[in-house]
Amino acid sequence: MSADDAMRLRLQQVADYRRLCQEVRRSGRWNVLFAGLILLFTYLQYEAGLRGWLLVLYGGLAAGELLVGLYKWLAPSAEGALLDGLVLLAFVGFNGWRQYERVRAGARLDPVSVLISLLVLSSAAAQFQEYGRRRRQFADRPTREHMAWFADLESEVRAADPQADELALDLPTAPHWRAKLLGTTAVLVSARGGEVWVAGPDEVELLREKTDHGTGRRKARLTVCGVEYPEFEVADATWSNYQRWRAGLPAPAPAV
Repeated sequence: MSADDAMRLRLQQVADYRRLCQEVRRSGRWNVLFAGLILLFTYLQYEAGLRGWLLVLYGGLAAGELLVGLYKWLAPSAEGALLDGLVLLAFVGFNGWRQYERVRAGARLDPVSVLISLLVLSSAAAQFQEYGRRRRQFADRPTREHMAWFADLESEVRAADPQADELALDLPTAPHWRAKLLGTTAVLVSARGGEVWVAGPDEVELLREKTDHGTGRRKARLTVCGVEYPEFEVADATWSNYQRWRAGLPAPAPAV
């Protein structure tokens, strides 16, 4: 494995890990939403006459969901899905016990409560499955040093000026990408947000129209890893840097 291949592999590992953490953080929004639903359910139970420690337990479950969402945001990991599943399972168990007590007292089952419990039970099962998948994804975690190195590289790519840096590209498509060409590796960072592409030379293609309109910019299209982005205007400096990079790449090995 060449040095460029090793660097690309390490960069891709860190980029995948960061993307995974972002997915876990975004999933915390559902915890906040479900906590709100539990609070609404608690209010309806209060209006129906529920009082005392049962009401406190419902409030505790809502607080538990909020804490799980906060945990996912502050420390994204596979355990977030496990905790989420446990809180949901506790809600189902508590609600099921209450329905059992209603039947023992001679009342009928509350169909709305039963339906909610079944839906939450399905969600809990999905979270336990998610936990198994997340454990495999989080098994290979980058070191703090690699994470810090990647963050520095991301800042460097985002701040690079193609007119002053021959390794830099400015690609104002949607989303707006900035790129750094490091050996045979192209690192693309979104100007806003945390999206990152790590691509080899055969995975990045920049095409520009041939006609010069005298503005220093021509229409261009970008394709990265098979994804084609909307047409945009590319500056001469970016195009020159890209062409220089393509010309300096090693020739592909002949087919055997």
